[in-house]
This record gives sequence, structure tokens and C-alpha cells, in this order.
Amino acid sequence: MTDLSAKLTNSQARYHHETDSVSSIESATTSHLKESDITKQPAQPESAQNATTCCHSYHSRPQSFPYEPTPIIDDRLRELTLKYEIQEELGEHLRILEDYEIIILCDDSGSMKTTVDGTDRTRWDELCQIVKIVLEIGVIFDSTGVDIYFLNRRSAQNVTDPQTVNQMFSKPPRGYTPLVTALKHIFRLPATRRGNDKKALVFVATDGAPTDDKGNINVEDLERLMNEERRIETTHVMFLICTDDPTCVDYLNEWKRIMKNVDVTDDYKTEREKIQKSHGLNMPFSIGDYIVKALVGAIDPTMKNI
Repeated sequence: MTDLSAKLTNSQARYHHETDSVSSIESATTSHLKESDITKQPAQPESAQNATTCCHSYHSRPQSFPYEPTPIIDDRLRELTLKYEIQEELGEHLRILEDYEIIILCDDSGSMKTTVDGTDRTRWDELCQIVKIVLEIGVIFDSTGVDIYFLNRRSAQNVTDPQTVNQMFSKPPRGYTPLVTALKHIFRLPATRRGNDKKALVFVATDGAPTDDKGNINVEDLERLMNEERRIETTHVMFLICTDDPTCVDYLNEWKRIMKNVDVTDDYKTEREKIQKSHGLNMPFSIGDYIVKALVGAIDPTMKNI
């Protein structure tokens, strides 16, 4: 994870500039509606607005994309992609989240206080920013909000306001990394045990190996939990690695290869280097692109081609 603060600041500035520039088009699109209608039915962005989209993309939107666009979701997705500089084709794949209940699990162990890239920012600070963006994405498709869990502090259900995330992250991280205990609880929730409603996407952000309550590493216990107690067909798990030290999380990369409905995303710096190595140094890869790739990786097979 690296320079998230500067990247997000630049994205925010460009977002406000771009939204100001399209306001006249939005006004023309909705001028024939009553004010109350505009509030209830945001105008769907015209295809002409897509003409200035960056010419680079990872893959095109499938011709038979299974999710029918709706004006409200379209409008919110457009705002999100502008705000965080998400490539349009990549952002379209967020629609798959309509079928999933998002559950976030945050590593709040003491090692998350580690600073990044010689700055005074910590892994904890950067995770807070990522969780807020994931929340913004989640509430587009589920107005009831997102459930957020931690390893060593209280959880919160149905979170919709990013300010709530700030409050949850206000105390510094401390303690061990009891992933087994936390995931066992999550795997027993109704959201991860339903069979014919929404599936579950468990978004786990961690920077090291799991431990028991005495600090002893217990990777084998976590592997057993993933294989035996997780409902594999309906519970997808995404691990976001909050460190650029691969030795801390080697076990996860092995699981990515052998476990079904499991994916692993490296820290932002590492993922960007991999993208630019494959597609060239001029290939854009924003913080928003990174979070979309991480969020959808365990449920959309095409993400593996990026």
C-alpha cells in the first residue's frame, strides 16, 4: 500500500472539476422533469459522456452483460468512477455486487501501526481510506449498508456513513491477529449460510499470518476453517494484503491457486507495478481501479486476466 493520500486528493480535485463540467448536460437532460421527479429519478448519463473516457482498458464490457442498467445505479456508478478515476469498463463489473452481501473484516492488530514508504502514514490509515471507498461502492447496491468487523474491537452492522468508519478507526490498532476466531463467527452468520438469496462476499484486509489468542501462528487452523466450515459455493473470500512484504502472507497466494472462490490482492504499489509490467508504464491504474479489482476479484473470473 502506498501514497494513497496523495492519489485520493488528486482524484477528488479532478472529480469536482469534472462534475462541474458536466452539470450543464445533466441540467439539459432533466429540465423537462419536475424537481421532485429529478430527486427520485436521477437522469441516466448519455452515452456521449463516455466519449472522453480514457482509451486504455483492461477488457471490454461483455455484450450480454447480465445486469440491466437502472437510472439510479447508473448515476451513482458514474459519480463513483469520476470521483476515484475508475475506468468505465472496469467499473461496469461492480454491477455483479447486486447479488452479494458485502462483509468487511479489518485486521486491527498491532502491526497495522507500521508506517508506509517512509511517511508518517500507517497501514491502519490507508485501510481506513480503503474501507470508506468499499462502503461507498457497497451502498450503491444495498441501501441497508455494509457490515464491518474487526479482529480485536467491536463490529458495526448496516454501516452507510463514511464518518462511522472514521469513528471505528479512531483508536489505534493493537493486539494479535485472530483471523480464525473472527472468520468462524462470520461464516456462521445468516448472510453466509443462505442458499437461494444473495451470496456473501467477505472482504478480509490483513498484513500478516493468523494467530491464536496467545500470539501463536495458526495458519493450519485457518486453512481448515476455509475448507471445512465455509460454504464454498455461496461464500466468496477476498484477501487484501496490507503489506509489501510477501513473506508475511505467502500462505494466501497458495490458497488463491488451490481454493475455490478465493482471491488475493497485493498492496497498491505491488499491484500497480504488475499492471504496468504487463501493459506498459503508461497504463493508468488508479486507487479506484485497485479497489474495484480487489473487491470483485473473488466473484468475477475476468479480474484474473488483469
